[in-house]
Amino acid sequence: MRTDDRQAVLRLALGVTGVFSMGLLLGWPLAVVGAVFTALFLQAPAALPLAAFGKLFVFSIGLMFLSFLLSSVFAPYPVVFLILVAIGIILSFTWSVSGAGVLPGVIALMGALMIPNLVLQSQDLALVLVFWIPLNLLFAGFAATMMFVLIPAEPPTAAQQKAAVAQDFDPHRRIVRMSLVTVPFALVFFVWGASALLVLFFVALLSQQLAAMPAAGKAVAKAMLTANLLGAAVSIVCYEANVIAPVILTPILLCFFFCLTLGALGKTQTPLAAAAGSAITTTLIVYGGSIAPFSDEADVKSIVRVLQVASAAFFVIAAYIVVDEFWPEKKRQNAPQIPGVKSH
Repeated sequence: MRTDDRQAVLRLALGVTGVFSMGLLLGWPLAVVGAVFTALFLQAPAALPLAAFGKLFVFSIGLMFLSFLLSSVFAPYPVVFLILVAIGIILSFTWSVSGAGVLPGVIALMGALMIPNLVLQSQDLALVLVFWIPLNLLFAGFAATMMFVLIPAEPPTAAQQKAAVAQDFDPHRRIVRMSLVTVPFALVFFVWGASALLVLFFVALLSQQLAAMPAAGKAVAKAMLTANLLGAAVSIVCYEANVIAPVILTPILLCFFFCLTLGALGKTQTPLAAAAGSAITTTLIVYGGSIAPFSDEADVKSIVRVLQVASAAFFVIAAYIVVDEFWPEKKRQNAPQIPGVKSH
């Protein structure tokens, strides 16, 4: 493994474990979300610039308060309420696909899904979420920046920079396709009266990852399914180890171990390498949500959380395959020509 890859794996493991551990020790709300944010920050090749992070933080605060306000006003009117949820999802995808990125898109979807869902249960708890989602983002950004300072990353090569901007797809088609996948799930979730917040967070994350994929079709769906199955398996093993040794040091060591192992797997050339990054976030959501459930929720065993997340994953991925069969991905019309390359 290259030196830079080893540093990236160590940076990821230390940063995520640090936030995960502090969440367990201090017991702040939605600490699992903070750990997932940290993992997303540290999977990037370089630290997010301070100005960009400041804008993202301010955006998250404004978005959560706006979502809380609109949800509180329109909660007594179910039809209008569901229409607003659908509009919020579509706008989230529009913003993400237009170049905002995965993490801002996840935050936008959290505002469109999680805040309205909690408003229907308890406005007091929803207000807690309004404050703690941006605070978890702040903790994650601080931890990730500190890790990039302590363990510097090499500047991205010209090839990596070109790959980041060379995606060629029809953005309008992608927005419609992902909206057709996510909106029905959200409407069924709300109408059914489900209240598993971490499942909604998982769906927001999975939907954004699918929306950001440069490829399309069954290959992407297979990769995402593999990632979630791998994450679920790791979660069950960690939970059972936690049952055997129920002390605070156990989840901390387990978090460091699975971040180190899956991070190293992601740097290999094996078929599972592409699934490793998503498997880390799935493990954090399933395992972290099992040992530190949100608010006053009764203790949820890992197998229950796995079934909840697996059901959501199968629904989203299956819907993605169906929509892709009838409306496959196409390249952007009139895409700009790359100098020296002829179109066929």
